[in-house]
Amino acid sequence: MKDILKKHLLEVEKKKQQDKKDSVIIEKRLSMSSDISGLISEVSYLNKQKYNKKLINENLLDVLSIMFKEDGAKFMETVKKKLGDFLIQKLQYQGFEQEVLLKAIGDTDVDDVPKLFTDCRFLASKLAEVYTEDFSGAYLNDMPDFMKDKMTNFVSDSQTKKQLEDSFVDKLCPMMGDINSKMELKLKDIRNNILS
Repeated sequence: MKDILKKHLLEVEKKKQQDKKDSVIIEKRLSMSSDISGLISEVSYLNKQKYNKKLINENLLDVLSIMFKEDGAKFMETVKKKLGDFLIQKLQYQGFEQEVLLKAIGDTDVDDVPKLFTDCRFLASKLAEVYTEDFSGAYLNDMPDFMKDKMTNFVSDSQTKKQLEDSFVDKLCPMMGDINSKMELKLKDIRNNILS
């Protein structure tokens, strides 16, 4: 029994030490970013390298607070706005889609903001939720009653929300990965130029 307990304690200590090392690496990589695009790229890279998402989120929050410190207590609103503007530009959203994106990001709890950067499914889920809610309000009011009921059932169906969420994932995840790939190619070019 003593050996099992000792082994467990050693494993816990080893994990704690590894988390400290990983946290330093994550913090340094995220701190190098000067804008939202860079942060998204770094988060994507860290996720691909299988770093602990909790550590990424914690360090991301610290870096964001430093990056937007001039905004004081409202820095998280600035982060949300900048992320929204960035995604609107990348996804080329206009009109209703743009409103949905801004609302989904704007309604995100402060504690969940790092997930907007680290988990494209989280953002896709928020988008699908807002999209179905706003669609029901904005477009269904102008429809005849017999169509309104059918469309309301269709839009509020969990399968429809899941398909919509999957569609958003298909758009968001590659875009976030594409940014990371471009940054990696740029870094590789810089590294090759330095070595030659």
